Amino acid sequence: RLDAAGLGRVEIFASSGLDEYQIAALVRQGAPIDGFGVGAAMGVAADAPVLDMVYKLAAYAGRGRIKTSPGKAILPGLKQVFRIEEGGRAVRDVIALAGEQVPGRPLLQPVMRGGERLPAGHDTLEAARQRAREELDRLPPSLRGIEPARPGYPVAMSPGLEALLRQTRDAVAG
Repeated sequence: RLDAAGLGRVEIFASSGLDEYQIAALVRQGAPIDGFGVGAAMGVAADAPVLDMVYKLAAYAGRGRIKTSPGKAILPGLKQVFRIEEGGRAVRDVIALAGEQVPGRPLLQPVMRGGERLPAGHDTLEAARQRAREELDRLPPSLRGIEPARPGYPVAMSPGLEALLRQTRDAVAG
């Protein structure tokens, strides 16, 4: 209708409760939409719409913490994730304790310390976008779609993290 009225230059922006599945369906249908607004669907997860941070503590006062509720387990301590790659493709990840040396490329980088943004030398917005694109390209195709990934991409705990988890569970049980 806009084109027929001579308003082809008008951009269309769609919003109001959209999620990634609705956006993908609109794109597949060829809807002439220039941009999408995602609000609540972006800020929460449908299966767990509340983030109770006090119950998700991984460490407090220098000691590992866990949550023992069924289905809500967390791993204790400060962590680093190491990506193991073959031929430029991610083949598995290892969740380790921060400071633990594990084969692979560390993925987590500090950007804040003591409530302050770390000084220059960190990514500009464009550099962060480029790094995100490169990291996505390294993932197996089965992990890059919006549909839930099939099990099969291995993620393991490091020996140090496994030991801290046992130690923390024993302390809670004892």
